[in-house]
Amino acid sequence: MRAYSADGNLPPGTVAAAPAGDVAQADQLLNADAADLVLRATQYLRTHFRERLTVRDLSEHLAYSPSHLTRVFTAVVGTSPMDYLAAWRLHEAKHLLVTHRLGVAEACHEVGYTSVGTFSRRFLRDVGIPPGALRRLADRISERTLPAASLFMPSPRRLRIRLSLSGDQRRSLGPSPHQWIGTFPRPVPSGLPATGTLRRHIDEVELPVVPSAPWVLVTVLPDGASAHEHLAPTRPLVARLRVPSSPVPGPVTLPVRTALPWDPTVLVALAAMVV
Repeated sequence: MRAYSADGNLPPGTVAAAPAGDVAQADQLLNADAADLVLRATQYLRTHFRERLTVRDLSEHLAYSPSHLTRVFTAVVGTSPMDYLAAWRLHEAKHLLVTHRLGVAEACHEVGYTSVGTFSRRFLRDVGIPPGALRRLADRISERTLPAASLFMPSPRRLRIRLSLSGDQRRSLGPSPHQWIGTFPRPVPSGLPATGTLRRHIDEVELPVVPSAPWVLVTVLPDGASAHEHLAPTRPLVARLRVPSSPVPGPVTLPVRTALPWDPTVLVALAAMVV
């Protein structure tokens, strides 16, 4: 059995425990300066997401060159600052649609878009369903229990995955948590997974892996999670792993941690696969 770090980036063969309290990534390349820079960058983007920001605006605010900022940000977060900003706008739009019941056009303009058509196309691409359908999906989730489900495609290679949780994490999740595990093209839960599975408890799973989706991403939500928690989670339990380049005998163990302040938001509406 092979264990990987909480961010999935340690070289295969390295055995690492999850960091104490899940307050920092275990990636050995991440230092305090990089963490501080990324934290300040994401805080600024989340605060000013309605504005027409560029990477130069962000770099001037932080007093770093655009190239250095983009390089450090992408290495830590897994996506560029502008992609992160676009994802946060859609996350805020999901919140407005589900919790405040805003119309599509209202939500579009509230999060900084000027074109409803552009907003709707990007929403469909990254969330997996049209913005108008998200509210209807929230109503359906509120009325029923999500069943177990799988999304597979033919592949000669498979990867067994086992999650590692602390006693406190297990108690906070309740008796039947929602365990989502999927494979994605990037270390960002955006767009529908290539392969994936939902279980109603913490369980070892086996997924087909394909070259076009080399990242395993995990989201765990508590038993009794609300429709808003399913569709626009704020600080879920997460894990990620870059699929090892060579086959791994036995299961890979992934430590689960609370989403960090700079983690990309869970954009994809995973519940759309099962209701």
